[in-house]
Amino acid sequence: MPQVKLDEVEVVRIDERFSRQARSLLYHSYKDEPTFKFLLDAHRPGYKQRIRATIRELIRLHIDRGEFIFGVIHKKQERLLGVAFFSDLELKVDISKQFLWRMKMILTAGFEGTRRFVQYFNEVQESLPAKNHRMVSLIGIHPDFQKQGLGKLLLESIHELTDKDQNSIGLFLDTGNNRYLEFYKSLNYEIFTELPLGNLKEFVLFRPNPNYTERAA
Repeated sequence: MPQVKLDEVEVVRIDERFSRQARSLLYHSYKDEPTFKFLLDAHRPGYKQRIRATIRELIRLHIDRGEFIFGVIHKKQERLLGVAFFSDLELKVDISKQFLWRMKMILTAGFEGTRRFVQYFNEVQESLPAKNHRMVSLIGIHPDFQKQGLGKLLLESIHELTDKDQNSIGLFLDTGNNRYLEFYKSLNYEIFTELPLGNLKEFVLFRPNPNYTERAA
């Protein structure tokens, strides 16, 4: 596994110029994750093509919606080692109503994969409170560079930004992989709710904003 020193990388806000690298990175990050394997039926032929298509269309949707994108960049190589897409309540969207996105997904990921993904996405969204908050929608560290502190560095940069918003109750994210739970808990995330996903369980996690100020109605 390649080793990288933290002083060789930086976390910066990136744009769609990095979308190709982000697609590759998130493919490698998510292809073995239980959630995606269930949603896109990993046992059926063509799984790799379906997950690549799903990630491509999700990234395009998030970019079109104007989400924040933070990346861990190797300074000398200008290589993307980690990436996170996150948004606020105002960008909360029902993807079942995104007709063009759905059509592209059906043509590439298939009808059943699209149906499952829309249902999963909307169930996660519907579990969140109506109060102002942020949501990490996609996040990954390239498998070659995991367990080197880059995930913590990426999330701490997001926390530094989102904690400045005194009107936001905090940050949400979800995962179907319980081996990440202790890592997230070490960064002050707590389990907000659990959602059934076939025979799996999806965890919606919440990190409260320490600077949130409750406003009287």
